[in-house]
Amino acid sequence: MNDIELKTVARDGKARLNEVTLNNKQFQTPLFMPVATRGALKSLPFNYLDDTDIILANTYHLYLRPGLEVIKEFGGLHNFIGWNKVILTDSGGFQGWSIPNKFNDDGIEFKNIYDGSKFFMDPTLSMDIQQTLNSDIAMILDSLIDINKEYDEQLNAIQTTKNWALEAREHHSNSNQSLFGIVQGGKHKELREKSAIDMLSLDFNGYAIGGLAIGETQQERKEIVDFTVEMLPQNKLRYVMGLGDIEGMLDLIELGVDIFDCVWPARLARHGKIINRGKFFNLKNSKYKKDTDPLVIGCKCFVCSNFSKAYLRHLLTNESTSAWFYLTLHNIVQTENILNEVRKSILNSEFDKYKESVLNG
Repeated sequence: MNDIELKTVARDGKARLNEVTLNNKQFQTPLFMPVATRGALKSLPFNYLDDTDIILANTYHLYLRPGLEVIKEFGGLHNFIGWNKVILTDSGGFQGWSIPNKFNDDGIEFKNIYDGSKFFMDPTLSMDIQQTLNSDIAMILDSLIDINKEYDEQLNAIQTTKNWALEAREHHSNSNQSLFGIVQGGKHKELREKSAIDMLSLDFNGYAIGGLAIGETQQERKEIVDFTVEMLPQNKLRYVMGLGDIEGMLDLIELGVDIFDCVWPARLARHGKIINRGKFFNLKNSKYKKDTDPLVIGCKCFVCSNFSKAYLRHLLTNESTSAWFYLTLHNIVQTENILNEVRKSILNSEFDKYKESVLNG
């Protein structure tokens, strides 16, 4: 495993600003990772992501297409997709929850969404795939189940995750790749504690809090994260998986979380919904048909600097492919700008004030 150099340069309550070095690449947290599931962001080329430091790609999808033999020819995913910054690869655990499958103690029997065939993924195959992808950060294969499942099912899931984590830890051999453990346990604090202890015993390079943003209330999520973060080491990155709405991130940054990922900004864009700081609006609304203003006044992104709401609404209605590009770019830049401002607010001990201005301003 590859150690991550982390220096906490400022705190404001539990919120923290970190300077991080990994494989000679520097970035600061808190940060948001856009999701490039198959090695690309839908409708948005990488060269527009000037301020993006990390993207997330997915083990399940890249294993099926283009397949490992193709990736091997390029020496890894960075060269294949033309991205020279940090890549984190998810293990396939989320697809174990979201795609029809069969779990057993050894792994997951998946359905191939492309041709309907079945294949079996265990913790070592997940590691082999991610080591071939040669991402900077790999995730263990975890057992993700519905957050409202009963206690006994959650207990079995964290025990399975522990066993799979041990297999992954022992099998992992890529010295250029960091490996993260994942804490599960549903809404049960005692199970979150047990899972955290399990992960800490294996001394991973960082730790994710999994099993969230899948149906819990905002308050339940905050309570779970607040409880779990307290058990995680100060010198390791903390990552909440699958969360990327502005209010949700601000809530958890306040509790000490460092990294987030989500398809939310891009998915909103494809539905014509525009992020404006802590809120969003629907560009399809007829009131924007003749609106000469940019999407967000004061936004300096390429889209807001060049186009009006009226024009972008026209594209959304008549040239959706072009619209998705522009709106996705705006939404991701808006998200990243807020995280940039969050880091400044922590440095200046003004995070609470900043959070309130975003959500209520």
